[in-house]
Amino acid sequence: MSREVTVKFEDDNETFYLISDDGLIAKQNTTPKKIDILIVKAADRNKILEAIKMNYKLFECKDKNKEECLTKVLNSVFPYCKICRFM
Repeated sequence: MSREVTVKFEDDNETFYLISDDGLIAKQNTTPKKIDILIVKAADRNKILEAIKMNYKLFECKDKNKEECLTKVLNSVFPYCKICRFM
């Protein structure tokens, strides 16, 4: 059974990404029940407090390229996964 996490960028309220432990990164346009990880350009006190309150993790990524940020999340959450595929 594969594990998945739901990821969102702080500056995009309409697009979500589903990252699976098999290396698949799929774009979702439907709002999930909850997000697991919010990708931010810079973490600050308010973002950390909001993440604690809403029960998700922050992932700081300064790259402008969303694919690079998503790949970094994949490698952090599922380090044993060596292949990344975008759908």
